[in-house]
Amino acid sequence: MTKIPPLSSNKLYLDYLSGAGTASKYFTHGSLDFTNAFESRRQHTYPRRELARTLAEYNASIGAHPSAIENAHALADPATFCAITGQQAGFLGGPAYACYKIITTIRLAQHLQKTLGKRVIPIFWLASEDHDFGEINRAHFPKPDGEVGEVKFAWEQAGRPIADLPITENVQRAYAAYFENIPPGPAKEIFAPQPGEDYSPWQARVWAQLFANSGLVIVEPHILRPLASNFFESVLGDGGEIVRRLGVVAGRLADAGYTPALDADRVGRLYTFREDGRRVRVGDTPPQDAGDASLERYSTGVALRPLLADSLLPSVASVLGPGELAYHAMLKPLYELFNLPQPVYYPRKSYTVVAESEAERMAEYHTSAEAILTGGLDPDAVFRRLMPEAEAEDGFSAARQKVEEAFAPLRAYVEEIDPNLGKGWKYGLSNALRGLDNLEGGAVKARMSQLGFSRGELRRLSNSLLPRDRPQERVFPLPYFLNRYGMEFIDAIFSTGEIDDFSHHIITLEDQEPRCSEQRGS
Repeated sequence: MTKIPPLSSNKLYLDYLSGAGTASKYFTHGSLDFTNAFESRRQHTYPRRELARTLAEYNASIGAHPSAIENAHALADPATFCAITGQQAGFLGGPAYACYKIITTIRLAQHLQKTLGKRVIPIFWLASEDHDFGEINRAHFPKPDGEVGEVKFAWEQAGRPIADLPITENVQRAYAAYFENIPPGPAKEIFAPQPGEDYSPWQARVWAQLFANSGLVIVEPHILRPLASNFFESVLGDGGEIVRRLGVVAGRLADAGYTPALDADRVGRLYTFREDGRRVRVGDTPPQDAGDASLERYSTGVALRPLLADSLLPSVASVLGPGELAYHAMLKPLYELFNLPQPVYYPRKSYTVVAESEAERMAEYHTSAEAILTGGLDPDAVFRRLMPEAEAEDGFSAARQKVEEAFAPLRAYVEEIDPNLGKGWKYGLSNALRGLDNLEGGAVKARMSQLGFSRGELRRLSNSLLPRDRPQERVFPLPYFLNRYGMEFIDAIFSTGEIDDFSHHIITLEDQEPRCSEQRGS
C-alpha cells in the first residue's frame, strides 16, 4: 500500500484537511472534533420512537440483516447516536466511491463507539428523491482496447424522482450488458434485481446485503417525510432568510479565495410534486400545478437535505467527499437559523486499486501507479527512458543539430536575394526537422515493439488508474472490482487507512480467477 496526497484540486477541501487558510471557520467542528459534536447532540430533541419504528420497518422490508434492524430500533434510546453518509441511487451502486463512503462510515461508527462510550450506528442515506436521472442511469467499464465503455438506460418519465423508477426492460438490458462487458465473478448474482422489485429498493437491498454484518441502516428520504412536517414548515416560513444567509456566506467564501459551490437563489427552496409526479421547486410552478400541498409532499434539495437529516437523526458525524464538503461550507448559517447542531464533517477515504500484474507491467515501463496519479503519463518520455542507452545518446539530437547548422548560413543568403525567401527558409528547416521527428518516432515505435512495449498497452495501464482522466473511484462501479478481485476487495478497503489519515491510498491486489462467491454477510 502506498499513500499520496489527496487527488482533489478543491482548495477548500484541501485547506480543511490541512488546517490552512480560513476553511475551518465555515464549520462548527473540525474533522476530528467528535467529543464536542457529541455533547451538542445531547441537548437536542429527536423524534426517536417514530424514527426507530420507521427505519426498522423499512430495513426489514428490504431484507436487511437482523443487526441492522436492531440498530434501527436502538435509535429510540437517547444514548444512541449515528454516523451518516449518503449518495444518489446510481446504477449498480454508482462509482466505487459510494462504497468507500459506506465503508468509511462503518469504520467511523465503530471508532466513535469505542472512543465515546456510546452506541453509534452507521447510516446510509440513499438519495432516491433526486430527479437528476442523467447522473444515475449509467455504468462504465474498461474495454479490451484500453478505452472506457459505457452502459446506460433510458426512462420515459425522466424528471420524476428516482424513487418512482421501476426496474424496466431497459434497466434489465443495461444490467445484462454490463456484466457481458466485464470478467465473470460474484457481482452479477449480488447485484441481480429481484422479481417485483423497483429500482431504489433494489439498490437499497444490495447495499444492505453487502454490508449485512456491519449493522448498516439504510434510509430513503420519502419514508421520513411524515416525521419532517415541523422542519418543512420552518423552511417555508424562513425562505427569504435562507436565501439571504446563503448569499452572505457565498460572498465570504469568494472573498477568502474559495469558489462558492451553491447558487443561493436556486438551492434554498423546497421541492414539491406536480400531479404527473414530476419534482419541481416551490415557486417554480403555479400553485394549481403543485399537487398535494400537505407538508408531507415536500422534499429537499442539495442545501436543505443535510439539515433535514440532522433534524431527525442524531448524527455525530457526516462522511463527505470533496465536492460535498465544499457545499456544506455554506450551511453553517442555516444550522444556526434552525437551531440544529451541525455534525463533524469527516472526509471519506479515497483509494486507487491496482492489479499485481498491472503494477509489475508498469514497473517494466519504468513507471508506477504513484507516478501516473501524481504526474500524469507522457508516453514519449516513457519510451525515451526505455530506449537502450547507446541508441538514445545523441543520434537524432545530433542530426537535428547538424540540420540546424546546415540551414543557418542559408538564411542570410536567401533573405539578401529576396527578404520574402526568409519564410521559405523557415518552412524548409521546419520540414527537415519534422522529417527527423517522424523518423525518430518510427524508430522508437519499432524498437519498443521489439522490446515488447506499445503505446496501446501504456494507454490501457493509464486508463485503469485514470479512466477518462478522472480518479478510478469516480468512474468504475463496485461490480467491476468485485469481479476482478473477488469479495476480498471489500476486506482490503476496510483494512486500509488509519482513522486520522486522509491520504489517497494505492492498494495492490491479486486478480482473482473467475469464480462464484456467496454474498458478503449472508
